[in-house]
Amino acid sequence: MNVAKPFEALSSGVDLDVLVALASSTTPRSGREVARRAGRSVTGVQHVLDRLVEHGLVHRLEAGRAFLYSLNRRHLLAPVVERMAEARIELIQRLRATVDSWRTPPIHASLFGSAARGDGDTGSDIDLFIVRPAEADVDDPGWSEQVDGLAESVRAWTGNHAGIVEVSADELDELRGSPQSVISELRRDAIDLGGESARSLLGAL
Repeated sequence: MNVAKPFEALSSGVDLDVLVALASSTTPRSGREVARRAGRSVTGVQHVLDRLVEHGLVHRLEAGRAFLYSLNRRHLLAPVVERMAEARIELIQRLRATVDSWRTPPIHASLFGSAARGDGDTGSDIDLFIVRPAEADVDDPGWSEQVDGLAESVRAWTGNHAGIVEVSADELDELRGSPQSVISELRRDAIDLGGESARSLLGAL
């Protein structure tokens, strides 16, 4: 799945780009603004908007010499469009719920990399950073079952592999002398999923 545009699993057409751009805003937008948000040409987007207005899925409001467009949230298909627009949010919520259900909670868990930034594609891993507590050995069956189960869930939810960076509490200090790419990404992009926040954890480093 393209985490930046999860709805592309259903279609990669201009129509869905336009609908998701409209669903992501509660403010009426001009055709040019919709095109910018959708990453499509103004001409192509305008054709789509005109057709969606005919179907009643999009409202068109006259504003002087221009028109503003918004998703008709009372339309029967609007909930489907909104769910597509919120797919990335749903992924984060599922990750948090899964980590929260662990019998042995992590010191820290976060989403980072392209999935956190929203700029990946179908070939991108879902990158996760997990700090294992001192009481859980790396070979502990219970702990391994939790981490492996999370990786399997990510694959089932998205079709993407989970790229899991796992360290122990004791290994955190060793990150000082290691290449800083992961730490830099975490500081810049991490979305907390459980345990101590990335800001607090990395601040200690």
